[in-house]
Amino acid sequence: MPTPLDSLPDYRKLAREVKARFERIRQRPVILSVRNLEKSFGAEMHTALDHVSLEIHRREFICVIGPSGCGKSTLIRIIAGLDQATSGEVLLDGKAVTGPGPDRGMVFQGYTLFPWRTVKANVMFGLEMRGKDKSTAEIEARQWLDMVGLGKFENSYPHELSGGMKQRVAIARALANEPRILIMDEPFAALDAQTRCQMQNYLLQIWRKVDVTILFITHDLEEAAYLSDRILVMGANPGRVVEFIDNPVPRPRNVAQFVSPEFLALKLRLEELIHPPMEIEEERLPMVKLTNAGDDVE
Repeated sequence: MPTPLDSLPDYRKLAREVKARFERIRQRPVILSVRNLEKSFGAEMHTALDHVSLEIHRREFICVIGPSGCGKSTLIRIIAGLDQATSGEVLLDGKAVTGPGPDRGMVFQGYTLFPWRTVKANVMFGLEMRGKDKSTAEIEARQWLDMVGLGKFENSYPHELSGGMKQRVAIARALANEPRILIMDEPFAALDAQTRCQMQNYLLQIWRKVDVTILFITHDLEEAAYLSDRILVMGANPGRVVEFIDNPVPRPRNVAQFVSPEFLALKLRLEELIHPPMEIEEERLPMVKLTNAGDDVE
């Protein structure tokens, strides 16, 4: 008859599997290199990024977290080619990034679809800009819409879609150009909790089917722990790399892992890095009592 101990996971086996997974990842070629990146703003030359260096391997899923003002958005804007660094360099497949290009797709928090174009026409936009004829662009757009589960909505307009569906169209549009890296700036932050959970699952399914590396910014520690292979933790004033953490939560992921020891330990570690314990004197409010209900609350 099985005992309670028989139902416990074999943590030594899990540890070996996680180690093997990261050994496989590190055998892949480095697709993105950021070397000694610095960025300063304004007349007083405020330092937004200070000697940021990192390497990302092909088909990795990297989440970036950190407190407000740590330079997360500045970093990805430089990687996307939308901003220029003060010093340092960004290399994609060994080539210097000097501006925007189809080798980098971008998905923002806000819904950036063209409201006057149908869902299919939105996905076709980048393909047409690359010089593909309309019929070819239409065929490929349909393939990407099928990939994200929205094929039957190809003739709908953005205002007819839910928030999660709009972001799936935005992902399809970004992936249609077959970028080497997909950059996502808090893409699910505006969604309700249930839709956000669905979108996380959709994104993992899409990522497994497409040869793309994902760089994903989030403020949600559970989201980072659920999605990522590794988590880049940044610190503020100035923006810098605090730690690059291998995610110990085994793949494939599921919601039951939110209460697993690995998941909870990782979340606690991220909390400690972003919000280190400090001695903060509690602010006391004036003791003015405006009720006499006959009892007190704790």
